[in-house]
Amino acid sequence: MHKSYFSSSPVQLPKALQPMKYQVQYRAPPPPPPGVTRTPEEIEEEIKRTEAQHQKLALVFIELPQEVMWTEPPVVCQWQEARKLWTTNYVNDYKFNEDKLTVQFRTGVLWPIGIAVLKYSNMPYQGWDMKPDPYSKGVLITVTGLCVTVTWLCLGNYVRLKFIANSPTSALREHFNKPYSVKRMVQLMREAGCDFFPEFDAHDHVEGSSHKEWVMERHHYNAMAFLSRAYNFQWSRWNAEADSRNMIMQMREVVDPKRESKLSLLHVTPQRATILKCNEMTPEINYDPMVGFPFYPDLFTLNMSYGSVDARRITFSMKYRLVETVYELLQELKVLSFS
Repeated sequence: MHKSYFSSSPVQLPKALQPMKYQVQYRAPPPPPPGVTRTPEEIEEEIKRTEAQHQKLALVFIELPQEVMWTEPPVVCQWQEARKLWTTNYVNDYKFNEDKLTVQFRTGVLWPIGIAVLKYSNMPYQGWDMKPDPYSKGVLITVTGLCVTVTWLCLGNYVRLKFIANSPTSALREHFNKPYSVKRMVQLMREAGCDFFPEFDAHDHVEGSSHKEWVMERHHYNAMAFLSRAYNFQWSRWNAEADSRNMIMQMREVVDPKRESKLSLLHVTPQRATILKCNEMTPEINYDPMVGFPFYPDLFTLNMSYGSVDARRITFSMKYRLVETVYELLQELKVLSFS
């Protein structure tokens, strides 16, 4: 009879990642009070303490996409699931490289990361211009924001993005000269971080805006759309100082480039539209109309009597689709409330 001898040994399980809680909250020390000086030794000691604390934090490096227009340093935030909100409490040592479009920071939690930018970073507008396109039967609208200048071409049912000046990235270039509906154009530009389309309450968030009565403003945009192939409309520096029931802009006929007239100041209220005696270069605004200027309830009727024969003819021959496209884009831009 044979006996078998077996030796037992502990079974080794495969190694696996074990979850562990990681949460380190660190706040940089505040700067010294005014008038308080520190010795070099104290400064060096504080730097060493800060570096020691930074070693406990996770270092994150992000390359920002070129498809978004980064006109200002973005804000890094993290989603705190327990409180259902975005927070910056754990973000430290933030660095933004504008040339390479990179973001680097340290964080004490491994929560989802978000990149936030100011929605209305291009407002209030620094200027705007609307005129007939000399190379087509369309209308050019140019708006200069705080960071970039955008030009659109309205042609028929569609609007085309013609050019963006001072853009820090190549965002939206693949959409240049492609026809889109106004609604789609708004969506594309917002997705690229280039929002020129204020919401109904944007005046509460944009310092320096000049909120106008919406019914009056919308009616005026409709008249501008009808006259858009016969006139050049431009912003006026006096509009920002006017109250909600007064809109001021510059205008002139451009039917014949050889006899292009000078810019005049147009003053529009809920009751009437007038051409003012003063102009853009006068030191003070004067709401008195030109001597003997008749009563016109709005810009459209003003053109019917005050405009030239050619301007009236072009107005009546306007294609309805183009009028609607220009009108819709002006409503989205709200140039008179934000310039």
